[in-house]
Amino acid sequence: MAKALFLVASLLLYVLSLSSLVAATQRLDLVGSYKPIENIDDPKIQSLGEFAVNEHNKQAKTQLKFQKVISGEMQIVAGTNYKLQLTALEGTSSGTYGTLVFTDLNNKNNLINFYDVSK
Repeated sequence: MAKALFLVASLLLYVLSLSSLVAATQRLDLVGSYKPIENIDDPKIQSLGEFAVNEHNKQAKTQLKFQKVISGEMQIVAGTNYKLQLTALEGTSSGTYGTLVFTDLNNKNNLINFYDVSK
């Protein structure tokens, strides 16, 4: 009986250690490399695009009007980097822009880069 309990306990520990290893491997896969943003219409992603346009307007003294984020990738680091492509109006003309927004661990957004890809 004691031998059977020992074997069951050993098997349980083995299974638990394997599941921990799988979970750790999945987390490591998320950290460091850029992954496509699956739900580009997520309000959080769209608000990051709007933030980028507004910050760019402040810094460059422009008057772009945010339309929508059309694609993007994210990278988990000590915070999250978001590489986004978005559309914005310059007057009546729509343009495509690329941006990099870093969200730190306190959820503060920082505009790292903003550039016109339609020219």
